[in-house]
Formats: sequence, structure tokens, C-alpha cells
Amino acid sequence: MWETSFKNLSVCIITRDQCRKLKKCLEAVKECLPGADISLLDTGSRDDSLKKAGIYNDNIGEFQWCGDFAAAKNAAIDRAKNDTVLILDSDEYLLKGQKKVYGELFDLIRRYPEAVGRIKRDNSYEDPRGLKVHYEEWINRIFDRRLFRYEGRIHEQVTAVSGKGYKTFRTDIHIFHDGYDLSPSEKKEKALRNAGLLIEEIREKGDDPYLIYQLGKTYYVSSEKEKAASEFLKCLELKPDPDMEYMEDLLCLTGYALLDTGRAAEGLKLLKPFSEEERYRKNADFMFLYALLLMNTAAFTEARDTFIYCTTLDRSNTEGTSSFMAWYNAGVISEVTGDREKACTFYRKAGGFKGAEEGLKRCSIFFDKDT
Repeated sequence: MWETSFKNLSVCIITRDQCRKLKKCLEAVKECLPGADISLLDTGSRDDSLKKAGIYNDNIGEFQWCGDFAAAKNAAIDRAKNDTVLILDSDEYLLKGQKKVYGELFDLIRRYPEAVGRIKRDNSYEDPRGLKVHYEEWINRIFDRRLFRYEGRIHEQVTAVSGKGYKTFRTDIHIFHDGYDLSPSEKKEKALRNAGLLIEEIREKGDDPYLIYQLGKTYYVSSEKEKAASEFLKCLELKPDPDMEYMEDLLCLTGYALLDTGRAAEGLKLLKPFSEEERYRKNADFMFLYALLLMNTAAFTEARDTFIYCTTLDRSNTEGTSSFMAWYNAGVISEVTGDREKACTFYRKAGGFKGAEEGLKRCSIFFDKDT
């Protein structure tokens, strides 16, 4: 049965200095979930966030920031008018045009009253190399507040009030997230804040692999590659569960951190065993990185063949790792090893990528001289 009013649902949001994004977030909630209560807490905005929010909602409060995301989210949950809650960040947006998906939500909730609902989040941002990254993930966001709360100063997790484990169910709700799409100064500010919170959390909880991975990722985003490599390696030494969702990202970031700090041989040795596993051999992002490490250790033939292999793979989060960037690097290797004819073939396959066009010009000049 489809629901047309969501008066029994509360959407809980915390925000700070996100005026433009918050407006977009609230507009989407109003359109997709008509009648839903919106419990909004501001953690210290210096812009017009509160003023703009008042246009869309009247359940607005302020939270004295204490360096604890779980505490802020729990306060927003406590302020909600309903026990069934959906948690959003102010840089996340419900996708419109999915009336059936939203209408069936309460049917799912009634079927799984003591479980946590998962929604799919679509992330998009530009990485430190200037390449566009796009990936999807499932996150726990819908639950009964009497049964579940948040824990964790940062990268907070949904936990059962009972202290026991819990089951989850998947919904068809899909959101878009642009929280990683920031200016260099915004990235730096966010990274410094997050690093401090993570260090405090690790100090309190001990060496948790996931927290150490997040600390390394924070350093990497802020271009502190030496620190990032150190934390990633520390995380791997703790032998995190190989089935954890973050393992592929952890290995890729470790490899790039080592590559960026002149330790390509170390990165190659670390990743070689994983390159033989099907899970990683089907991941174009991983295999592209592996090829870069081969190239930077002068294993040119294997590197070129691996770049070409990347173009046969479907699974790629980063722009170009299974297409133009792989062809371009295959062209570079062919050019520097003297096979300019093959280099031109690969550069053409890169489809107008600037570096490949420059490579074609270099090779053309060489052929012109021959004639």
C-alpha cells in the first residue's frame, strides 16, 4: 500500500554553515516526503542557514557543538515528533521522481519493525589528482529511535540501545551526496577538524582499524601523504576483516600514498598478493593503481599490459581508470620504450584526453623528421 502522507516520519538533520546545500536538501524532503516532520539542529552556523531553514520548517533548534557528531545527531533525534526517523546530512538530497519508492517505505518499516533500513548513497567528488570519482554505498539511516542511537565522536555508527547486534533491510531510497566536493580551503578546514576528532576517538577506544583508516584518509585528502601512508600501514598491520566494505578503498589509498611519497616498490610488494584475487582483478581502480606502481618500478611491459587489461573492466569508480587514462598510460610506456607507432594507437584510443593529444603531437613530429 502506498503512503501519500509522511506525518508519522521524522527526518533528522544537523547542519552548520551549509545555507545553499541545506536549502536544496530541505526542498527535496518537502517534495519527496510531504507532511514529514523535519527535526533540524544547527551546530553553530555563521551564515544564513537558520533563517533559510525557517522558510521550510518550524522544528528548528540549536545545538552547542561539543566535538561529537553522535551527540548532535542523537539530540536531533530526541527533538523529532515521531519515533520512526530518517537521518540525512544537509549535503545529501533525496532523489525526486520516485513516488512509488517513498510510498512503499512504511510497508517495509512495518515488515521489519526492529531492524535498521539502509538507503543507497551516490557520492561524487574530485580527487587530489583532479579526476572525478563516483561511487555508491549502502548506509544505515532509517530506524525506531526507541531501539537505536548513534555512537562515535566522528564517522558515527547506528547502534542498538540493547547493546546487541541488529538486522538491516534495504529500501529503494536513493540519495545524492556532494559533501566531498569542496574547495581546497574547505577540504583543509574539514580535514583538520576531522583529524582532531579521530585522534581523540582513537585515544579513547584504542587502535580500531576503521578509525585509523579514516584518519589516514583525512590526512590524504589534506595532502599530508607521509602521515596518510603511516596511518594506512598501521591499519593494515592490525589485519582488518578482509570482507569489510572499506578494504578496497584502504588498499588503493595506501598504494597511492606510497606512490606519492616515492615508495612505489613498497606499494607494489604490498598490493601484489591482492592483484591475484578475483575481487581486486575486477576492480579497474585497483588494477590501474597496480599498473602505475609497475610503471614506476620500470616493469614497463607488465605495466602496459595491465593498463590495457583495465580497459576491459566494467567496475570503475574513478573517471578514466578503465578508459582514457589507461590508454594514455599505455601510450606513454610505448612512447618511452621506443614503439611510437603503438603509442599513437593508444593515444588515439584515449579519445581527446589532453595528455594523449600532446603525445600524438610529439610522435607526429618524430615521424615527420623520419620522412
